[in-house]
Amino acid sequence: MTKSLVRLKRPERLLKMITRFLSRDLGLTHAAILVFNPEKSHYAVFDSRGVKKLPLSFLRFDAHHPLIRWFHSKDKETQMLRNYLSRERIQTALRHDSPAKRRPELRKDLEGLARILKDLRVEIAIPGHFKEVLVAILLVGEKLSRRLFTQTEIHFFQTLVHDMALAVKTTEHSREIKKLRQKEEETYYQIVKSLAQQIHAKDPYTFGHIQQVEQLGLLAAEELGLELDSKRKATLSAGLLLHDVGKIGIPDPILKKPASLDSDEWKVMRTHVEKGVKILEPLTDFKEAAEIVHAHHERWDGRGYPRGLKGEAIPIEARIVSVVDAFHAIVSTRCYRKGRPMDEAFEELRRCSDSQFDSRVVEAFIRVMKKNRKVI
Repeated sequence: MTKSLVRLKRPERLLKMITRFLSRDLGLTHAAILVFNPEKSHYAVFDSRGVKKLPLSFLRFDAHHPLIRWFHSKDKETQMLRNYLSRERIQTALRHDSPAKRRPELRKDLEGLARILKDLRVEIAIPGHFKEVLVAILLVGEKLSRRLFTQTEIHFFQTLVHDMALAVKTTEHSREIKKLRQKEEETYYQIVKSLAQQIHAKDPYTFGHIQQVEQLGLLAAEELGLELDSKRKATLSAGLLLHDVGKIGIPDPILKKPASLDSDEWKVMRTHVEKGVKILEPLTDFKEAAEIVHAHHERWDGRGYPRGLKGEAIPIEARIVSVVDAFHAIVSTRCYRKGRPMDEAFEELRRCSDSQFDSRVVEAFIRVMKKNRKVI
């Protein structure tokens, strides 16, 4: 059982299954699970099922609650009673010769615990520890048949709570690791984004700013009727901002050459696509953005690079980046040529429609540019 419980990514579902199983299949008046909330530093009823179930929203036990203090205690004389508490065990300890007879404060504690269990209509309370940390407590009501619990049933409850605690803590640990990874990835993304901006800043002839490229691409996507939910918008933005990030790995003499590149230099320049994909690899949430980077130099007719993708096989986001990037190159002034007017750039994009570019993207982009000339 333990292996299957620990593998669960969401223990919430598991805990609800347990309370439902105990109350329904074992014939109990109710079953509830108290779970520690580390953010609020208290134990709360996570779930309760049965005809006498506990209210979820009202019960909050902090570290000073008698039940919590009891299961946290290290008192060796009462260790056996700390494995689990039952109303029957408490009454036995109060009646017979036991540490409670010799220690008035212990007797007072046990009497208080008996009242708490009675008020909660709980017959047995079983703690679930993980490395001496009290993670959860299983509260079990009486049997509908009014029969006493057997030792075998109590052992089953103890095993169940132990596995629950292990599953909860393992999941918490996994979530903490995930948060740390997300934070690392966010930092890495900001570094990569900063490097992409430096690439643009290196070129004194670059038209506009990288943020303008992003804005134009998003407007074109909206004009095409793409449904830009938050995730897809973030993916397209990343693709627009980072499509040339691989140029970080291109030597400056080629990247900043004040003339047209020769064939050998173009071979080197084209490696920036694969280099960009490699740079984005550590960003697990940007796999789709990396695919945009990978495909933004593909052509509609299949004669692009690096994979020779054709037509609809090229992601629509990459087709948008391709058009925006080409427009950006046409209107930018270089030392060896002057940037061309916007209308001439439109003509060039249309001339290359259905060969280099998706004509739908070209027309949507031109419509956007004519509506938003102030963006430039």
